[in-house]
Amino acid sequence: MTGTGAALFGLATLLVLVPLPARGADVAPPPIPVVDLHVDLSYRVNYRGGTLARGSGQYVASRLLRAGVRGVVLPLFVPKSVSPEGPRMEDLEGSFEKLSSLLPKTPPFSAPGCRGDPAAVRTFLAFEGAGPLAGEPTAVERWAGRGVRVFGLVHTFDNALATSSANETPSVTGLTDAGRDVVRRVFAAGGIVDVSHASDRTTDEILALARAEGKVVVATHSNARALTPHPRNLEDDQIRAIAATGGVVGVNFHSRFLVEKGRATIADVVRHVRHLVSVAGVEHVAIGSDFEGDITPPVGLEDASRFPALGRALVAAGLSREDVTRIFGENALRVLCPNAAPLKK
Repeated sequence: MTGTGAALFGLATLLVLVPLPARGADVAPPPIPVVDLHVDLSYRVNYRGGTLARGSGQYVASRLLRAGVRGVVLPLFVPKSVSPEGPRMEDLEGSFEKLSSLLPKTPPFSAPGCRGDPAAVRTFLAFEGAGPLAGEPTAVERWAGRGVRVFGLVHTFDNALATSSANETPSVTGLTDAGRDVVRRVFAAGGIVDVSHASDRTTDEILALARAEGKVVVATHSNARALTPHPRNLEDDQIRAIAATGGVVGVNFHSRFLVEKGRATIADVVRHVRHLVSVAGVEHVAIGSDFEGDITPPVGLEDASRFPALGRALVAAGLSREDVTRIFGENALRVLCPNAAPLKK
């Protein structure tokens, strides 16, 4: 056989073994765009020895676009152990400066804000524990101007602003006077208050202030207490109240908040999404993975590259692709950037 004949025979064999798609055949749709409301990469970089490019392996930058990730909220979380008195303003500043220096060097992340490249991964900043603002409340406007869109007042301990859901007994107090002042300042600066980690009393008082001022409240990474009775999760009435402000609840992937015992599966995430949709409406459910926050993720949803698998599981459970598109990204982007350009698919 001549060289040309051998080449043609080899090509014909390859075409038989790997046939081209037939005309009119279904083509796999692109991944559904994701805006993740809570990813602890700043904590991972500043306090756990990780890198922005790889994290712990749960949020690897080079895999994000292929998985559909188009936006992520990065909380400037400072652990309580950083000093005897807990997080200080200087610690928030240090986290901000480190993250700000790394974002331009770590594609596909764009700079914080609503005007980020729609073809990249837009970033937004948040506080997860804003206790230092109690001593410097006028700093709220400055932080909002630097790209902090979401203000979570507490983490796993009470502070000078509010009480936490981590209290061993239900708290009889919620916001302090300083906390009420900061909430009003956040609203005035155009920011969003996050009730994830807040005690029930704190959550209810924040919602009351939001109703009085016509402002939006979110729970960036919380699940349904009706399914998993953990104090970090939300009562159905709280879920409805968040929806009534125009806000969203971001489904958390930590197994402890998905199931009472053992390790969760992707089916448990689907179960919580469906419950939230039934309580709040599909326009008020989002994703708040909590990846990189020392979580135990569900089997089948071990890292951000598995978002397409979650999308398929939600469609298989009866949600439309349009509804999953809202849950994965459109609802979060509507809250974060009401006038933003649509997510690029």
